[in-house]
Amino acid sequence: MEKAITDRERFEQLTGNADAFLTIDQLVAICDEGAYWTDEFMQTSTRNAKKAHIRRLIKTIKDDDDWPVWASIDSTDEDGNMLRVYKQELLFDVEDYRKVVTYHADRSAYHKQMALGYGTHCKRRFGIQLHFDFDDDTE
Repeated sequence: MEKAITDRERFEQLTGNADAFLTIDQLVAICDEGAYWTDEFMQTSTRNAKKAHIRRLIKTIKDDDDWPVWASIDSTDEDGNMLRVYKQELLFDVEDYRKVVTYHADRSAYHKQMALGYGTHCKRRFGIQLHFDFDDDTE
């Protein structure tokens, strides 16, 4: 039985004779020409690229007041897996606003905790107390 070749080994086979500095585009072209990419990889990459494109697009869509048209929150599916879900604010009901406000309030508490933690680390390492632009309840 023949041992399966790893991605690294295949990449090294394809690029082993490249006696020059190459750009990432040139390396991708070598892999394209050498049939490096599996169908599964291409399907996953394409799906991930599509998702990244839609996420970037959603962030850019604003209303006349420069407010985001789309909101996102973390949710769980029927199997308990964490999901990011998106909805246009124009289609919100009161419960949707409640979910989005709760999500952002929870995230703000997390980010405040992280800011305070990094501030503590800075003080411990450098003896400098950083100023926060929010109420610091820890003192």
